[in-house]
Amino acid sequence: MIKNRPSKYSFLIFLVDLYRRMILIQQFFYGIFIRVTRPKNNPIVFCLGFSKTGTTSLHKALYILGYRSIHWPRAHLEPRKGWIEYIKSSHYDAFSDAPIYFSDFYKKLDKEFPGSKFILTTRNPLDLVRSWENYFMNAPWSIDNEEDKQQLIKEYNIHQKDVIEYFKERPSQFLILDVIGGEGWEKLCKFLQKPIPNISFPHKRIAKYKMKNIS
Repeated sequence: MIKNRPSKYSFLIFLVDLYRRMILIQQFFYGIFIRVTRPKNNPIVFCLGFSKTGTTSLHKALYILGYRSIHWPRAHLEPRKGWIEYIKSSHYDAFSDAPIYFSDFYKKLDKEFPGSKFILTTRNPLDLVRSWENYFMNAPWSIDNEEDKQQLIKEYNIHQKDVIEYFKERPSQFLILDVIGGEGWEKLCKFLQKPIPNISFPHKRIAKYKMKNIS
């Protein structure tokens, strides 16, 4: 993704690291809570969509459907034994956001967890840029210029194309979901074979953004 800039954002990197440590503590207690309050689902669900494509909404929706869902696992701080071992030993059954969507990690997940379900959240690339730009403003991986913008769009398009091509012959295991565009319970529940809840789909962090001038 957008490259880090440690010399310019050293203090912000410190704050991000502190925030991640807080997330780890929160997820520790959350993990205990879900193990006590809900059974584990099978098969496992992996969300392969980029950040800012509705991954938070999908995480909330999966939780409502009864999954032990975790968003941004370990705040993207890699465990000592690696991500595959972490997922195998964890008590979660649904995973979304970084590092799940990184590179070709989905191929490893498919190999290590046969029969799993994969959901690709999608979004108009220009809207993705606007959302990324506003949400990560002044962060170490912010969009500061046209080169950053085009790099994000390029990576997004390549990822979408590769994932769709990889799963194209397995519709029972793969779903494309446009949460930002309004798709929700009907499509998701049909795919997961779950009853539709009698509540609105949890559209989280969806807002209209103004495009910052990029030169």
